[in-house]
Amino acid sequence: MADQAKVASIDSLQSFRNSLVIFMERVSKSIDEVTDTVRRTRHWVQDEKYNYWLSEKRKRERKLEQAEQELYSSRLSTLQDTSTEAQMNVRRANRAIEEVEEKIRLIKKWARDYDSVVEPLARRLDTLQDLVTTKYPKAINYLVRTIETLESYSEASLQSGNPTQTPKSETKDKP
Repeated sequence: MADQAKVASIDSLQSFRNSLVIFMERVSKSIDEVTDTVRRTRHWVQDEKYNYWLSEKRKRERKLEQAEQELYSSRLSTLQDTSTEAQMNVRRANRAIEEVEEKIRLIKKWARDYDSVVEPLARRLDTLQDLVTTKYPKAINYLVRTIETLESYSEASLQSGNPTQTPKSETKDKP
């Protein structure tokens, strides 16, 4: 066993540390974006789309009422062509309301199922966020301490005049 360690490249450790910091920042930013998207999507499903289709239903109900009034008026005037057209308008308005009611049912189902489908996946991000906020900073601090230790060891070896030790950075010393 040798009493000396061969320190080949501290720059590699520093480069790895810098890459880890960049990775940590990117992952943290991505997790924040995904969390925000999950929150916005929940709001969109539970509030915006639901309210939109309720409003659309009210509009279509008013159109149905108008079509029914036109049908009633045409029956009173006993115009056959107008009555047939008015009946078609009433049927179209009824179909439009049925379509809206189906959309409202779907939105309610999505809103009800959203948390049970999305939340388990979002919780996985919490685990990753914990890793990024607690474990990675510890790893970076460990790398910093290791680099400092290796640099001081390398400097001590150079000061003792031991020519077998490699300088702090081979790449900087080579012409």
